[in-house]
Amino acid sequence: MSFNQPIRLPRLFVGCLSFALSLLLGMGAAAAIDTGVGTDADTIVNPYGMVDPISPQIEASYRIYLSKCATCHVALPPAVLPTQTWQSLVVDPAHYGLTLTDITAFEKQLIVNYLQAYSRSHQSSNPLPFKLSDSDYFRALHPQVTLPQPLSLRGCTSCHLSATTQNYRDLISDPSNRP
Repeated sequence: MSFNQPIRLPRLFVGCLSFALSLLLGMGAAAAIDTGVGTDADTIVNPYGMVDPISPQIEASYRIYLSKCATCHVALPPAVLPTQTWQSLVVDPAHYGLTLTDITAFEKQLIVNYLQAYSRSHQSSNPLPFKLSDSDYFRALHPQVTLPQPLSLRGCTSCHLSATTQNYRDLISDPSNRP
């Protein structure tokens, strides 16, 4: 073998080596996302206690959603209402009887982009829900739960202690001890 000849590794070995490196890099990236290690301080690692991390392409939309919607009520996870409901709610100038004047058309579109990305289309034969109490998915998430009446967005914090920080996983241990 002369020094001028290229070194040829068997294709199977190169393929296995590439696969192993890809797997290790993927596991390292997943660990960084789970723990927040190695991520930008401003990156949203896990905005909800139960929802996947926000993709970087939607992060600006998520931040607008929080800044414009979570100032009046808790910011709901998009999945609790269908995409069509969110599209109507965000652009409705009489949003549940309130006039939303401080949200620009551009901001509304960003909010709709976020909500579309993390909600699903209405497939039920039931009418399109505009309230949580009418949402099939919301009721499915709360089986055998006696919900406060009347059901309101402020009521979420009576069971979900960290709802104001978009964490719907943390619950009070005994629902009868609601504040």
